[in-house]
Amino acid sequence: MKTLSIYDRLNASALMLVSPEWSNVKAAQKAAVSFETPNVTIPTEIRTLAGRKIRLAEAGPSDAPLVVLLSPFPESILTFAGSWAALTAEFRVIAIDLPGFGASEGDRHDMSPIAQGNHLAAIFEALDLNDIHLVGPDVGMGAALAYAIHHEHRLSSLVVGHGPGAPGPFKLARMISILAASRFMRSATAMLGAGPLLAFTSKLGAIRHRSNATQVDDYKRTYSGRAAEVIHWFEDLRANATELANRVNEIDIPTLVFWGDLDVMFDISNAHQLHEALPKSKIQIFPEAGHLSWSDQPKLFGSMITDWVKADHKKF
Repeated sequence: MKTLSIYDRLNASALMLVSPEWSNVKAAQKAAVSFETPNVTIPTEIRTLAGRKIRLAEAGPSDAPLVVLLSPFPESILTFAGSWAALTAEFRVIAIDLPGFGASEGDRHDMSPIAQGNHLAAIFEALDLNDIHLVGPDVGMGAALAYAIHHEHRLSSLVVGHGPGAPGPFKLARMISILAASRFMRSATAMLGAGPLLAFTSKLGAIRHRSNATQVDDYKRTYSGRAAEVIHWFEDLRANATELANRVNEIDIPTLVFWGDLDVMFDISNAHQLHEALPKSKIQIFPEAGHLSWSDQPKLFGSMITDWVKADHKKF
């Protein structure tokens, strides 16, 4: 079983040297009650969809409302272990590793919201999915917004957070801004490999939770040897974010914006700006939660999705 090595942790600590946000996150972590995410079995499978080998997981009643969960980076669909049981008790849930992320096939040409949105259109068509409540955190937010903007969508609602697409000043952690601006830093970070990226994200992105051994093993295995490809997601980050932001006011479906109050990687101001720009939106801020808010507050995340799908999205 793969773990975060001393090499991974040391290199993550080096990345912290250019992360002035770390001191505030560290203080919040010390003040919070921490826990390890429970090891829940998520029934993953690989299917060829629209010419790509895509990893997904499906569970829950087949006749219940459909919730589709999109993977974040540098994690995978196993990141939803904390809320999996609650969600699958109420809904038909399909979790998808986006192309190029997690255990799904892909390359640098997939590393943009537009490309991901196009893939989602093909995947939803191949699976014949309709009336979807699409949940996209992190890179999944860009994919979800791009899909809703550029395609004749199959959505009943959107749930997005912690990613690109908010209008106004796009506030990012210093390290993320450097990755977006510097080809040298992207190349250097890619050379470090997947482990340091995972260790860095767990340090700066989590307040309460710690990933369990099964999750860490999965994240490290699925990104092994792929860091150089996946890091291209940051190459045109600001331009891609602006392209989405210029059109989010066209998304005329109920949208729930969620964010952790202590996210320093994608500042919480982005959440409020996105909420204000969307024609039909609600905002929910999780307390004691960082960039990985769905893992820091799994019970709140699960109840938020449940309330939204069962009732709240119908109020618009």
